[in-house]
Amino acid sequence: MCSRTASLWVALAWLGLAAAASAQERACAEPSAPAQPGSAQGDAALRADADAARAAAETGELAGLDAELERLAQAAAAQPPAEAAHLQIHLARTWQKLGAREPARAAAIAQRAVALLQQADALASKAGAARLRSYALGYQGELYAAGGRADDALALTRRALYAASRANAPDALYRWQWQLGRLARARGDDDAALASYREALQTLSLLRADLALASAQEAFAFRSEVEPAYLELVDLLLQRASQGDAGARQALLVEARDALESLKAAELRDYFHDACLDAQRRTAPEAVPGAVVLYPVLLPDRVELIVGTSSGLSLFRAPVDGPTLAAEALRLRQLLTKRTTHQYLPLAGQIYDWLIRPAEPALLGPAVSALVVVPSGALRTIPFAALRDARSGEFLIQKVPVAIAPGLTLTDPRPIARAQATGLVAGISKAVQGFEPLPSVPQEVKDVSAVFPGVALLDEQFLAARFESEVAARPIDVLHVASHGEFRGDAAESFVLAWDQKISMDRLASVIGRTRLRTEQPLELLVLSACQTAAGDERAALGLAGVALQAGARSAVATLWSVNDEAAARVIERFYAELGAGASRAQALQRAQRALLETPALRHPAYWAPFLLISSWL
Repeated sequence: MCSRTASLWVALAWLGLAAAASAQERACAEPSAPAQPGSAQGDAALRADADAARAAAETGELAGLDAELERLAQAAAAQPPAEAAHLQIHLARTWQKLGAREPARAAAIAQRAVALLQQADALASKAGAARLRSYALGYQGELYAAGGRADDALALTRRALYAASRANAPDALYRWQWQLGRLARARGDDDAALASYREALQTLSLLRADLALASAQEAFAFRSEVEPAYLELVDLLLQRASQGDAGARQALLVEARDALESLKAAELRDYFHDACLDAQRRTAPEAVPGAVVLYPVLLPDRVELIVGTSSGLSLFRAPVDGPTLAAEALRLRQLLTKRTTHQYLPLAGQIYDWLIRPAEPALLGPAVSALVVVPSGALRTIPFAALRDARSGEFLIQKVPVAIAPGLTLTDPRPIARAQATGLVAGISKAVQGFEPLPSVPQEVKDVSAVFPGVALLDEQFLAARFESEVAARPIDVLHVASHGEFRGDAAESFVLAWDQKISMDRLASVIGRTRLRTEQPLELLVLSACQTAAGDERAALGLAGVALQAGARSAVATLWSVNDEAAARVIERFYAELGAGASRAQALQRAQRALLETPALRHPAYWAPFLLISSWL
């Protein structure tokens, strides 16, 4: 049987990823099939040509592609049965991509793809390759569904499902379970659709550990391909919840929320390559009295707002569709950083009307101690604190403390035990390694140390090795780093700057994690006060939201963009002063941001809005 790693490669391969995966995918597609004499590795040149044709179809380099695909199909037919079937499936998928680029020929191209898949099915049957048969049958079903042949699509998908079961191939199984769900929904059978979607997500859970072994690009591509399966289930559950009675509504909303939480855990696990990332913590809205949790759900035709309180879940609908909201969120992110203009105002008001106004009584009631947002996609790139109520002229942060959670089930909200809390503060104030000086950092180091005394490393003292040894030497409650840094699309490339080198976020989290395991004492607060997130990069924003989780910290404070040095110092000074006086983390940051809002020279959101509180708000 194929190993779990091999199963991952198969999944990545037949999801249509880049040529880099293709050699692996063919090696793993049916490893139990007997090797053919003289072709144990297959025809490497033929495989490379097939990969090149796929890349051409994906990039739009279509000149001569038809002829090349026909040549490759003839060459594939001369291969041993299993290898030939594998190549024909690959080529059929390439024809499919070509058809998407040339709609006028789509019907004829689909017929060519079906013919190749039928040949692949026959050859896979001859070779006893059940997994290959599954893909050949399932992709035929997909093409027939697109062509309006629903009955044929259903029959083929069921046969594909049976073959995947025989092959013990979850990489194929979830795909055809998902396809059955779409087919059932298209014919109006929502009960059957729900059953199939649920089975698909259950099967996907079996592939989670495999994803931790993949590269960042492969895991992200795989997650991008399967994310619609989660969202289609959530879509169907929310539609039913909006139509059902109160008892049924609550159960449907809970299931929808749990599916979203599973997706968010998968996103973070894939970003950090950590299969155990979501195994530790479990929190539900009913377990956080006083806080209100907001899940904006971006769907193709609408945006739904799931609101969680101590009394359960509620559902509201935003007057916008998902793609429009995502595009406008990215535009708001750009406008908020322009300190000399107020171009952001109309859009900050519009997004407030979309995301806050429909559920305003629930989100901003007098008993609400914090608004905890669980964002997704482009919404991770914006500070919710900067959304503005045009009617009152107030920003959201003026109405309620705001925190961000990468997923509520992944948080562990508890207050800081301040009486005996200790800190470690490290900062860079001088120009080093090509980065600009941060002259307010020495005062920032003093402010933090005054509230959480401990070790302070400034400039030349902030050497990577010494920093790591100090973190590992003793339990600490607060780790504050005031230095340049950046979150990027790949966690391994995200860093904070020490005097002598960059410390990757992975390395930082590893050092903190070792201490946490030794002491069984989580880091209460990780603050990265001069870091920024690559503009408009949803993957980078995902890393920002997950840094506390990966480091084993209850919460983190970080910034979405590079912050004015004076503004950062003022926010940090007030934040720690409020913590020292007994405020919750969310209240402390709210008061620090509002203090800048009341300072004429610093009231633009470019100065105060990028500070985010992530995870525990208590």
